[in-house]
Amino acid sequence: MALILSHIMYSCISSKSRYTKIPNVPQCRDRKFRVSTYIVYNCLHVDFIFPNMSISLPLKTQFSQQVWIQAIGRGLYQLGSAVLIFYTPIVFVNYGNMSATEVGLAIGGGSVAGFVGNIIGGIFTDSPKFGRKRTLLFSTLFAIITSIVMVFTHDFKFLLLANIFFGLSTGLYWTAADAAVMDVTVSEIRQEAFSLLGLTDNLGFGLGTFAGGFLIKVLHPKEYIFAASAITFFSLLLLFFIGLVETRSSEEKSHEIQKGWKTALIDTRLMIYLLVNTLFITYIALVGSTLPLYLVNFGGTSESTVANLFTWGYVGLGALFQIPVIKIIAKFNYLTSLMISMGVWGLGFLLVWVMSSFFDIRTTYEFGILGVFAIASVIYKPTSSAWISELAPPNLRGAYTAIAYQCWTIGYVIGPIVGGWAMDQSQNVAQNTWLAVAGSTFIGLMILLLLNQKNTGISTHQGSKL
Repeated sequence: MALILSHIMYSCISSKSRYTKIPNVPQCRDRKFRVSTYIVYNCLHVDFIFPNMSISLPLKTQFSQQVWIQAIGRGLYQLGSAVLIFYTPIVFVNYGNMSATEVGLAIGGGSVAGFVGNIIGGIFTDSPKFGRKRTLLFSTLFAIITSIVMVFTHDFKFLLLANIFFGLSTGLYWTAADAAVMDVTVSEIRQEAFSLLGLTDNLGFGLGTFAGGFLIKVLHPKEYIFAASAITFFSLLLLFFIGLVETRSSEEKSHEIQKGWKTALIDTRLMIYLLVNTLFITYIALVGSTLPLYLVNFGGTSESTVANLFTWGYVGLGALFQIPVIKIIAKFNYLTSLMISMGVWGLGFLLVWVMSSFFDIRTTYEFGILGVFAIASVIYKPTSSAWISELAPPNLRGAYTAIAYQCWTIGYVIGPIVGGWAMDQSQNVAQNTWLAVAGSTFIGLMILLLLNQKNTGISTHQGSKL
């Protein structure tokens, strides 16, 4: 996949495209950086894909070079992660000798490692000895090890080991990457910056699921699909090593790091938000790891079709909707936007249950439902990151982000285990699981209402219109 992406980049830059010049990107004197940025910039324009159209996505480009490097890095990280997350259940349940419950336990065990990874990531990110850059380099190394182990995995023990490495990788990555973006953006453009990362997140994940669907057809044994992840993560390692600079303030002291964790843990608003954030991550885990297996095993949809549906319906539409949706919800405060997202998640899970219970499952319905999940996701991700940045003092971003990302650990323990158990049950139990998940969104809405009442000390209204 990385070789294909490199070929596309070379072909695009070599052509006489009217988009070869990248306007309004500050600190962009380095040729290698401009080459990488070219791809991301053109992906933000509809008329790059449809030359006869003059419509373009309304994204400002006043970000620093480090934001663009993080955006490209996010796309590469999600490209490699998509193969690991999306195809692990399919490869080891349908082509291996493991049950869905075993695979769910292995993924859940990796999420426990992610809990440790988040703590280490928070400490390293705010540490003067490591900082943002070295933490990201360690994260990428763990991801490479994960992919290599997955290639040679044939039993539960090796699958659990691989997921432990991946959990450590994700714990380190998300904490340091988000803190680095917070460092180089001001409040007025921070949500838009995270929207850019959300866009490349979706593009990377979409390419990963799409390419994985092709590779799983042609590779034997199927575990070789994870070698593509190793190549992608190695490319990311080179990008971070060459392009990143340390953004952590040199004025932060070691004793402030220890004090910062205590400050974050007694922040009432942050603690309340962890409850609802765990629900959001559980939903993402269910859609990403359980829903594909459900559509294959209970919906009668082929693996390649499911891969295409997720590529274009969930990830593709997510990339297309990212900037316009954030522009629409910019008039709301962060917590109201999160309430809207919670309601859309509930609608999506309810539609899965309705589709399974009362209609024949068809690709048209599946595509539409995945579009609903795409909207829920693109509202949640940048809004949640922007909300955490508003809560966190500038010198404690690593601690706040690390604690907030513990929800990813918990959510990816709950989601795969519950989902794996449901997929091993009868069709009736599997169907009704989606109804129960839809009902849980009412709990999330009540928690967000409580948090909104507590949030009288700071302003949560966005300072700019995207």
